[in-house]
Amino acid sequence: MSPTPQPETKTPSRAPSKTISIPSLSDLKNQLNKKEEPTEGEVPAEPVSNRNKDFTLENLDSIWNIFKAKREEEDNKLELLLLQEPYELEGNTVTIKISNGAAESSFEKFRGDLLMALRDGLENDSVILKSEVVDVAREKMLYTDKEKFEHLKKKYPALKDLQERLGLDPEF
Repeated sequence: MSPTPQPETKTPSRAPSKTISIPSLSDLKNQLNKKEEPTEGEVPAEPVSNRNKDFTLENLDSIWNIFKAKREEEDNKLELLLLQEPYELEGNTVTIKISNGAAESSFEKFRGDLLMALRDGLENDSVILKSEVVDVAREKMLYTDKEKFEHLKKKYPALKDLQERLGLDPEF
């Protein structure tokens, strides 16, 4: 009697695992410290040079004005208004003072272009460009004659003496 062939039993296949293994901190440190040696025929990658030329506010002003002139040619009014806002230089950080919070999103649209122009023009890759919304102090609007007269009395104290001498009434 010949043995009857038994059907092959397959081991149930497992679904691919959705978890990943997280390397330990020491493994990551070893990878960072390990220097890769170029294989045969491979050219070693040159380290990226980081431009770090010193610059002054006058250098920044000239690059800023060049960028503004390019944007004038494109005739983008909102960007030109934002480029006319005051800015400060502190170390390598340029902070532009935006007077309107709604205009900050418009600034963010061309911020990258301005930052690249500044870095290229100043030959310094560590330049940082920030925006800061500044509240503009607004004076109270003077509507009535009395409010206007009180304002003028504060500005010109001699007006108070004149009012008393002549018996003037601002509500007339």
